[in-house]
Amino acid sequence: MNLIRKLVTNTANKERRRLFRPPLFRNTHRQLSSCETPTEQIDRPLFFVPKGNFGQPTCHTHPHLISEEHLTCGISQAEYKERRETLVKKLAGEAENIHKSHIIVIPAASRQYMSDKIPYVFRQNSDFFYLTGCLEPSAVLVMIKPPQTDKFKSILFVHDKDAHAELWEGPRTGCAAAARLFAVDESRPVENFPTFLNNTAYRLTATSKPAVLWYHSDNPANPELHTTVQSTLRGDTTLVRNDPQKALHFMRVIKSPAEIELMKETCYIGSQSINMAMACTKPGMSEHMVNAILEYTCKQGGAEHLAFPPVCAGGPRATHIHYVANNQLLAGTEMLLVDSGSQRWMYNSDISRTWPVSGKFSKHHRILYEIVLTVQKRLIEILGEQRPALDKLFDSMCRLLGKYLQQEGILPQNVDGQELLGKAYRLCPHHVSHYLGIDVHDSSLVRRNVPVATNMIVTVEPGIYISPNDTTVPAEFRGVGIRIEDDVLITDGDSLVLTDTCIKEVSDIEALVGKQSV
Repeated sequence: MNLIRKLVTNTANKERRRLFRPPLFRNTHRQLSSCETPTEQIDRPLFFVPKGNFGQPTCHTHPHLISEEHLTCGISQAEYKERRETLVKKLAGEAENIHKSHIIVIPAASRQYMSDKIPYVFRQNSDFFYLTGCLEPSAVLVMIKPPQTDKFKSILFVHDKDAHAELWEGPRTGCAAAARLFAVDESRPVENFPTFLNNTAYRLTATSKPAVLWYHSDNPANPELHTTVQSTLRGDTTLVRNDPQKALHFMRVIKSPAEIELMKETCYIGSQSINMAMACTKPGMSEHMVNAILEYTCKQGGAEHLAFPPVCAGGPRATHIHYVANNQLLAGTEMLLVDSGSQRWMYNSDISRTWPVSGKFSKHHRILYEIVLTVQKRLIEILGEQRPALDKLFDSMCRLLGKYLQQEGILPQNVDGQELLGKAYRLCPHHVSHYLGIDVHDSSLVRRNVPVATNMIVTVEPGIYISPNDTTVPAEFRGVGIRIEDDVLITDGDSLVLTDTCIKEVSDIEALVGKQSV
């Protein structure tokens, strides 16, 4: 491990990656929650994390994970509340919606089961988490805004306390504490949601006034809730449905200072896990063992789990871009392509590196590797210099790959223009970048033709994939897949590579691979 730390760049800056900001604490009062007494209202500030054993960690129960006065790691109740306010303003502020009532329904995810009574690890719905910080399943956030006012009411429906259920599944927050913990106006039992929604919709449209029900119906996070929402709409011409997700994605694609600190941390963890995988790589070990090293090191570093099933692809298997079987043995003559990342408090890193299993690049592997590395470095510079749309960055990747592959005689000399771009695209058929954050492919409704902006985080991941059967390429370059991917923060100046501690220079890789015993 000491060798890894010596070879990793910028480790002296680790302190700047710490998560916690000074607590946001305002000594003002909020409207009385339905679950509070008048005495509690008088003494309680606007943002207050109550003490107790709830359905998720708090700064009181898990001070090693969450700093004082934060709701989740690094993020305050105030920030979650500000996000809800921003969303309501965006939706209700559209010209056609100013004079309408609004019901905004954002569901939590429901538990998923791999077989009878055996659940998958629970993963919260990203939009719901972004607006609430709540990690409990099957909850519902509802926000109600009447016309001609900036005020709205936020109601969180949660499972109430139940001693029998908690015996099996662990603590619940319950209605009595949920309003205070998540800084909403009211909390109610989730079983009451169908009746509440129907009654609210009826009341808002009873006098034929138009109202909008904002709800994302594609791939519903909670199928049971989806049926309830659909039934509310039937036969009511004054209640129309619209989708809030596009507005949410345009909010989520720009990261707050707190989110950037979380992203720095998960990128550091993911980087160190790949460094360790390099250090442990030896001929004859299995791809599955590399997978295990990645997962162990991520969790040891503070991640809850990997961001996605990793690619650990040796030799020609790396030419299959989403190879995740990870069940072959690694030969000393092969290159190993790894695509992995960590998830810490719902925020994800996404990193790719490629290295020789033997620890020494062959002549032809090094030629291909240095082409990809040169292209990647230039693309990161372009992001800072020109702030292009990601689609434009992809065009730049194809031009640069075509140029360098042609210079090395890997692509023919007698082609140029669109034909050369097409040949480069054939060798790298995936996009060069995507947005990154709470989802690995974050904010998918923000199209990649939008110019990048300050505080976006994107990947930069050029690659070359040459099939063993590709007779258009010289034989010595066939059967190789190489990708180099970093996570990059767009700033007002140069791009900031958040995964800069994951080594990628040829000399550093050759000094590290195979130097750590498993």
